[in-house]
Amino acid sequence: MSAGPSSSFQYEAVARDGTLAKGLLTAGDEASAVRRLASDGLTVLKIGPAAAPKADGKDRALRPAERVLVLRQMALMLEAGVSLLETLETVAQGMQARKGRAQFMEAIAALRRGDSLGNALSEFVPGFPFYVYAMARVGEASGKVAEVLKQAAEQMAYEDRLRREFANAMTYPAFLGFAGISAIGFIFTQVVPRFATMIGEDRTNVPAMSRWVLSAGEFANANLGMVGIVTAALVGLGVLIVTNPTIRVRAYDVAHGLPVIGPVLQAREIASWARLTAFALNSGVPILSAAELARAAVPIGPFRKGLDLLDSDLRAGLTLDASLAAHTGLEAMDLSMLRAGQKSGAIGAMFGFMAENYEDRLRDRMKRMTALLEPMAIAVISLVVGFVALSLVLALSSVYEGVV
Repeated sequence: MSAGPSSSFQYEAVARDGTLAKGLLTAGDEASAVRRLASDGLTVLKIGPAAAPKADGKDRALRPAERVLVLRQMALMLEAGVSLLETLETVAQGMQARKGRAQFMEAIAALRRGDSLGNALSEFVPGFPFYVYAMARVGEASGKVAEVLKQAAEQMAYEDRLRREFANAMTYPAFLGFAGISAIGFIFTQVVPRFATMIGEDRTNVPAMSRWVLSAGEFANANLGMVGIVTAALVGLGVLIVTNPTIRVRAYDVAHGLPVIGPVLQAREIASWARLTAFALNSGVPILSAAELARAAVPIGPFRKGLDLLDSDLRAGLTLDASLAAHTGLEAMDLSMLRAGQKSGAIGAMFGFMAENYEDRLRDRMKRMTALLEPMAIAVISLVVGFVALSLVLALSSVYEGVV
């Protein structure tokens, strides 16, 4: 059955190791597609013309869940013996997001020009976590691209679960914060001005804190438009921090110094770095190359600045644990494990253990942080409302005492 030149076929096949492979393939006709799959060591179970992907009408990039699926599909096809270019072409043809498909086609063109997979993805397919590009380079250096992509997909899926759990845990504190801010706004714009009218202009005997609250309420009531503009400006500032790379880097540095958020960020950085270093070393990548590749997986910050000095220290003859102790602030237990790993030749296993340890810490610190947010939100709102209520009571008491 012919489908015309350069048609797409959807197939199900069995690889030499017995695993099931599914995907899309571009060929002149169905017979050519079968021969091509057979040459790759696949026994075809089912094949037919591929349905055109349904366009969703949006020129968008890939969503996080779609990116995880793409990496898993690529890993499965590469394990089945499909070539890298054909794998990328098949995955790109199945994408519904037009912008994401166009990005992958540009990466495919770069690969045809002789570029590496890691460079092609980082240049033309933005949006993946920073460690994915570094892991792709590790896979190319070690010849284990399929295994690397599978691990990258699992890491992305793990972090996506963390984000969803964090978002779910943040729902109630966010609702409390919104309700509290709305209540405070209502008090200052509606309640406090009425108390100010009752007290009058003569506030000589009114306590200072009460005068401040009354003046703030009168100002907010008289300048509702300005209050709305300031609120919108604060929201816009938050959006700018999230979307602007330069501001986001500075905000990231500031977050590192915060008591609750800082340990969470640190655990995530060390876990990603240790995981990638372990995989690179276990794949036979030399220590210098492994250190350079793993450093690319760490965002700019205090830990990254310490890792930037690791390469020169290793070349100068300094041991790995000594350099990390001098520049990164890793714990003594981590350093002792790495020292033992260097002596025993099991440094990759030690990095893997460190990664698991910090991933457990990350989960625990995330839970601790989200558990603290709810009482903190209630405490802050209660303090503000209590301060306003106390100020109004003191103001009324002072007026009553003046009359008596």
